[in-house]
Amino acid sequence: DKLNIVSSFCKRMVDNVGYPLQIKETTSIETGIEGAQIILVHIRVGGFLARIEYEKSPVNYDLIGDESFGAGSFLNAIYTLPVMLEIGRKIASVNPTAYVINMTNPMGLVVETLTRFAGLKNIIGISETATSYKRLFSQILNVSERNVSIQYIGLYHLGAVCDVCLRGKSIMVELIEKLEKEKVPNINNEFLSIFNIIPSRALNIFLSKSDYLKEQKKKTVFRSEILYEHEAKILNIYKDKNITTIPDVVYERNPSWYDEIIIPLICSLQKQRSEEHIICIPNKDYLAEFPFDTAVEIPCEINKKEIRPSIKTKLPEILRGLLLTAKESDRLMIEAIINKSYNYALKSLAMNPFVDSFTKAKLFLDEFIQKKKIEWLK
Repeated sequence: DKLNIVSSFCKRMVDNVGYPLQIKETTSIETGIEGAQIILVHIRVGGFLARIEYEKSPVNYDLIGDESFGAGSFLNAIYTLPVMLEIGRKIASVNPTAYVINMTNPMGLVVETLTRFAGLKNIIGISETATSYKRLFSQILNVSERNVSIQYIGLYHLGAVCDVCLRGKSIMVELIEKLEKEKVPNINNEFLSIFNIIPSRALNIFLSKSDYLKEQKKKTVFRSEILYEHEAKILNIYKDKNITTIPDVVYERNPSWYDEIIIPLICSLQKQRSEEHIICIPNKDYLAEFPFDTAVEIPCEINKKEIRPSIKTKLPEILRGLLLTAKESDRLMIEAIINKSYNYALKSLAMNPFVDSFTKAKLFLDEFIQKKKIEWLK
């Protein structure tokens, strides 16, 4: 039903502006991906109701709830990775040379799973973190975004901006001073001045886990619940055959993904001249600290012929231990899915940086398995 509603609206929108774009809809993955140069994958197993569970359920166990890291990401992986693995294997069979742009969370786990176990060679994961920071930095410096480049290193959401350049020259010291004066929300000024890196949202949360958990416990409405309501409103508006332009309610979700991230990336994959993007890709010795083919998020130069890493700084020592621990937790989670292993799942959850005890990890996992009757995780 949703497919028909959205595709009909898209056709009306295209007809309204007169652009010669053909839109087709199908429920067959094979039909949808055959012959494509670029495949966008953005699914949410269980819909927004599942995301609500990722955010709210962990909080009941005194754990931070989020779909991209911690116990919430763990739940997301249990639901999502088996489905993504099936999709990835179909892509590898039907159209193995296509570029796959993945928007499905948990991002790093998906990219790594599809690389190692589906055999995809050209998979790219994308995140809004670097783009939103680039916009913020440009505003603070009062310069055009095209003149600003950032060196972000991490594991999808968990990472940091390690350097910022204006027209090729590092301005990190100046920028940190400005950020401290601006008092930007969700950025710890003391952390900026001590470590000289700009933490991602997830890293900021890690640095203040207890405070963030207290705030989550006070919440009456979670973001996932707001998005769930928005989706229902949007689909209801799309049903109106007189609607031929994007309704205002869509922009309440702040959908910067498409015009600021996805479209520029697609364009870069078609151009001769290279352009820089921060993307999540399989590690090919780009970061020596991490295993081969594990997913890392780094700056890359992209054109129609190649994707070439453009790392101009080292992984900060302050991040190394944390990211290695998070990566090992990711690896064990993937192994738990592939091997249908309770032991791997428990190990993954227990050593996750956002889970503070083995006891909580075991209680959370055991009650989840019992509640959802997950027979395959033994």
